[in-house]
Order: sequence, then C-alpha cells, then structure tokens
Amino acid sequence: MDALVWVVFIAVFVGAALLVKVAAVLLVVFVVLALLLGLVLRMLRKRRSRG
Repeated sequence: MDALVWVVFIAVFVGAALLVKVAAVLLVVFVVLALLLGLVLRMLRKRRSRG
C-alpha cells in the first residue's frame, strides 16, 4: 500500500508540474502574439497614413 501511495503521489506531483509548465508556455505565447499583433497594427496604421 505504501508503494502505491508513493506512486500516486509522484504521478499527481508530475502532473501538476506539467500543467504549470503548460500554463506558463501558453501565457508566454499569448503575450508574444499580443505584442506581434500590436506591432502589425502599428505598421498597418503607418502604411495607411503614408499612403
């Protein structure tokens, strides 16, 4: 029983760590996409104003 409890504990711990990593990666990707979108919009506005 002790071994089973340890296996379950490790599995939950690893799963939580992976979820945290995935959430962090998604957050970084979202921020990068938002910044790129802002730059693209600025470029389009500049081009439209110049044109």
